[in-house]
Amino acid sequence: MSTKMLPLVRPQHYQGKRPSFQAAYARAANRYGFETGRNAGFAKRNGVVVKVKSKADKDTKHEVPATSIQNVKIGTPGVTLNLDFDTGSSDLWVWSSQIRNATKYKGHTIYNPAKSSTAKAADGSWNISYGDGSSASGNVYSETVTLGDLAIPGQAVELAKKLSSSFLQDSGNDGLLGLAWPSINTVYPRPVATPVENLINKKLIDPPVFTVKLGRGDTEAGFYSFGYIDTEVTSNALTYTSVDNSQGFWQVDSLSWSLGGATKERSGNTTILDTGTTLLLVSDDVVEEIYGAIEGATYDDEQGGYKFPTDATIPDVEFAVGDTLYKVNPKDIAFGDAGDGFVFGGIQSRGNLDFDIFGDVFLKSVYVVFNQGESTVGLAQRDD
Repeated sequence: MSTKMLPLVRPQHYQGKRPSFQAAYARAANRYGFETGRNAGFAKRNGVVVKVKSKADKDTKHEVPATSIQNVKIGTPGVTLNLDFDTGSSDLWVWSSQIRNATKYKGHTIYNPAKSSTAKAADGSWNISYGDGSSASGNVYSETVTLGDLAIPGQAVELAKKLSSSFLQDSGNDGLLGLAWPSINTVYPRPVATPVENLINKKLIDPPVFTVKLGRGDTEAGFYSFGYIDTEVTSNALTYTSVDNSQGFWQVDSLSWSLGGATKERSGNTTILDTGTTLLLVSDDVVEEIYGAIEGATYDDEQGGYKFPTDATIPDVEFAVGDTLYKVNPKDIAFGDAGDGFVFGGIQSRGNLDFDIFGDVFLKSVYVVFNQGESTVGLAQRDD
C-alpha cells in the first residue's frame, strides 16, 4: 500500500470508550455558534452556546473526534505527533516546548524547534478562540512536515505557546491539521499556506486531491491519502460535485433526502463536509420526520437530543450530495448510550443554522475525494 495513505490511529485515551453524545453535540454547537432547535440542554450566555449541566453529564471537557487522528512527523530528525485532521478548519498547530511546563501534561508528544535542523522562526502570530471558551495561541515556524512519504519543506507550523485549561486537560491529540480552504487560516498579519495547498503548489501530489475513509472504533481502521485515490475501498463509482468554498469550507448542494425509500426535496439546501464534527446535523423538520418513523423514539429534554430504544428498527435514511443520495449506515445512527435501554441518535438538529453539517456519522458511510485543484468533491457509497 502506498505510503501516501496514512492510517488513522486511535489514541489510548479513546480506546474502549463509547462516544459522549453530550460532548459531541456541545462541541458542534460551539464550533458553528448555533442554538439547538429544541433549546433543551443548551443555552446562550454572553453570545456563546454552553452546555447546561444535568445529572447525566459525565465528561463535558473539551473533546475532539477520535475518528480523524493521524501520525504526522514534524522536523528533522523529527518527532511524530498525533494530529486531528479537520476538514472544517485551516490551521496546523501543535503542542510545543513553548507551553509553560509543557512536559508535565501527560499523554502528549511535544514539538521542540530547537531540536530540529530544519526549523526556522517565521513572521506571524496566531490566536484561535472557540465558542466553548477554549483557545490556543502562539507563534509560527517554517518546518519540514512529513505525511507518509510526502515531505513538505517550508511548511508553516503554528506553535502553541498558550492553551486554555480545556486543551491542557485533553490528552486526545497533540494538535490539529486543518484541511479546509486556506482563506480561513488564522495566522496574522497574513494567512499561511495549508499543507494541502503546499503539496499542490510544490507539485508534490498529482492529482491535487486528498481522500478520506473513516473507520469505526478500535477494530476498523480508516485512512487519509494525499495525491492518491484508492479504487479498492468500494465497488461503487465516485460521483463528483462542485464545491462552494466562498466561506472557506467544503460546502456542497444537498437538495434531497430519503426516508424508507421515499425521496423528499430540499430546495436550496447546502451542507458542509466536516471531519471535525462527529454528528450529522440537519433541519428540525427532517430530524422530526426521521425519529417519527422510529418506534419508541423520543426527545430527551434533560439531555438535549433525540433517542430511541436499542432494539428499534431504523428505516433507511439517505442524504444527497449534489444529485446523488447516500445511505447512512444504521450502526452510526445508533450513536451512544442514553441509559434505560435507549441510544442517542447520531442525526440531530442543526438548530438555527441555514445549512447542514455532515460530520462523521455521515462520512463513515462514504469514501470521499476532496479535489482542491478542481474545487470538487467525489463521493462513493461504501460497501460496509
